[in-house]
Amino acid sequence: MSMPIEKIVFTGDFLRPSVAALRPTQHENIHWLAKLLEVPVQMATGLPCEIVHWDNNWVNQSRLDRNAVASIYEMFWQKPTIHNWPKLFAAETLPGMVEDMFLRFFGNSLVIGFEIPPYLVHFLNRHDIAFIDCSLSPVRFLDDLLFEASASSPEITEAIRAYEVPEALIRLQAGVLSSNVAKANPQPPRPNSLLLILQTSFDKVVIENGRFTTVLDHYDRLLEIAKDYDHVLIKEHPLEPQKQVLAKLQSSLPDNTVTTDNFYRLVSHHNLTGVAALSSSCVLEARYFGKTGHYLIPGFSHDSFSVGLEGINIGDAVLMPDFWRDALAPAGCEVTPKDGLHLQFKPNRFRQQLRNAWGYNQIDTDIPVRWAT
Repeated sequence: MSMPIEKIVFTGDFLRPSVAALRPTQHENIHWLAKLLEVPVQMATGLPCEIVHWDNNWVNQSRLDRNAVASIYEMFWQKPTIHNWPKLFAAETLPGMVEDMFLRFFGNSLVIGFEIPPYLVHFLNRHDIAFIDCSLSPVRFLDDLLFEASASSPEITEAIRAYEVPEALIRLQAGVLSSNVAKANPQPPRPNSLLLILQTSFDKVVIENGRFTTVLDHYDRLLEIAKDYDHVLIKEHPLEPQKQVLAKLQSSLPDNTVTTDNFYRLVSHHNLTGVAALSSSCVLEARYFGKTGHYLIPGFSHDSFSVGLEGINIGDAVLMPDFWRDALAPAGCEVTPKDGLHLQFKPNRFRQQLRNAWGYNQIDTDIPVRWAT
């Protein structure tokens, strides 16, 4: 029997450390989501809101510090490093003391998370604690970033579906975006080119069999894919160049070139016919532009990381109290009457808040800035 819902708890992957040291990496994302959604959620339910995340300075309502996180890793018989994070990330069970700690954090709650990790999903399901996961959609070329929501129950999922952004609207935007290539593509790709996207080293989407993987781990598959193309363009991740991986690819892939051109300019050009990556969202986006997408990790799909029953693109509906009234009522929350309150859409609202545009800025906001300077 599920516990009565007495509070809303905002959280995320609070056990993920940084690459350089035992520092938190997700506290800002979790705190951002809590600040963003607390008002509409409270307007919808009147329930108190809490936050569970790790901050070494005990600020921003932190529930964990470095020592607590280190102790949790030690209970898994692991050192608290980014290299061991994948083992915790996918854990189906928790040590008894960690289970008890989580019950204190999440008991009698409904959880709203930013990219809830599998270890927490398994825990929530074990205790019949309802959750809604909010992540950023891999479709990142609309006028603002989209939220993707997934939930723990069919009833909540169906309530969320009423706010789904139509696939046809995404296709329309891809068509409009493609027109950029007519005015701004000074170095068009060669005919029948494959674009290979390199990714960062330490991300959940490059975890395979409990460890981080690279393109070189799937080099034979990449070679097989490349046979259908006349040229390969290699695009490094702008935040984390991988010199050794790039050098290997440059020396062994037939007929290849390194590019720094904007992804959306490239994928809009008719000479580019395919996009490949371990697991990058670019592969999914490319399909809206009529390109063939190739995931190198066997069996990977975007749905692999929808932690609820189904991921649904909902745009900025998360800002509206009526969305939360509809989504939380099936979980057993008492909700207030609908009021139709709706914030006007604002382009780039979430991009600006997150200080991240995934290259979209280069074909949008950067253009008037260049004019002004």
